Amino acid sequence: MMIKKITAFFLILISTYTGLLGQQRIINGLISEGIKLHDKGNYIGAIDLYKKALLVNNISTQANYEIASTYLTIKDYKNAIKYSDNVIAANVDYMDQAYILKGAALDNLGKQLEAIKTYEQGLKKFTKNYLLYYNLALTSFSLKDYKTADGSLEKALTLNPSHASSHFLLALSMRTQGNRVKGILALYNFLLLEPNSKRTASAVKTLEAALKKSNEKISLAMPTKKENDEFYTAELMLALLESSKANESNKTKSAAQLFSENTNSFFEILGAIKKEKKDFWWSFYVDYFYTIASNNLTEAFCYYITQVNEDVYKEWLKNNLQQLESFLAWQTKYLHKF
Repeated sequence: MMIKKITAFFLILISTYTGLLGQQRIINGLISEGIKLHDKGNYIGAIDLYKKALLVNNISTQANYEIASTYLTIKDYKNAIKYSDNVIAANVDYMDQAYILKGAALDNLGKQLEAIKTYEQGLKKFTKNYLLYYNLALTSFSLKDYKTADGSLEKALTLNPSHASSHFLLALSMRTQGNRVKGILALYNFLLLEPNSKRTASAVKTLEAALKKSNEKISLAMPTKKENDEFYTAELMLALLESSKANESNKTKSAAQLFSENTNSFFEILGAIKKEKKDFWWSFYVDYFYTIASNNLTEAFCYYITQVNEDVYKEWLKNNLQQLESFLAWQTKYLHKF
């Protein structure tokens, strides 16, 4: 009799397990087809399939997450928040992404302070999620809370040095606050990561304008250092480098050549004045760019980040392919340290 009871128990267990597997296959199939419709721009059709998946299992975190994501795409922010909350409440999968979706929806509804609170709640649980830090920075920047924005971006980039948008926003924040050298450093790094995107041409123009700008009257005498401006010496040297373009020896050089040479000098100057400075800007940006200059890689770096100037880049590449390959190989090896 006992054997029969045990056998019956296992049959029920197997039947339940098989049923759950079948259920999950149905859910996975509906979500997969929904994602295809979403990618084709059929957002309503995608939501319909995701909701059918919820009819099979109303606590499916993936289905709730996909619905929230699609509602955010079509700017139905209230529903994006509703389904994000479902994911967060489940406390299983997709939680970090749900915090990001909910925060973005709140931000778009003009509820920036609630968005910030949402990101901060997410970061208490997901301290290594660089996108949570980035989104916190984005909302904080819109509120002109530059201290929070900059600190969050530094954390995002420490976690993921290859996140181009964090470099881009940090550059914008620095320029907005009048921190010229810091803005230039962040733009250099952004262009390295996005040498060919919709944002590239504008970023190149912004970088070129920043390098040319001079708020100080050029003088051979060292001016009084600005209070709390650790990059003042570097800014002075930028002005001197810009003025050197008028020298007789530089008149025959192309704009690309001068950009490369002055960038190299700028990187070397930064390395020389670094000394024992160890904060984010010196250890993250300056160390990197000074190493580029020290390894004679600045020319390849400069042509690579300005390849939107297509004719100039292609002409240089004809005779310098090996130089570019050496730079890219070094770059890959360098990033492996993180």
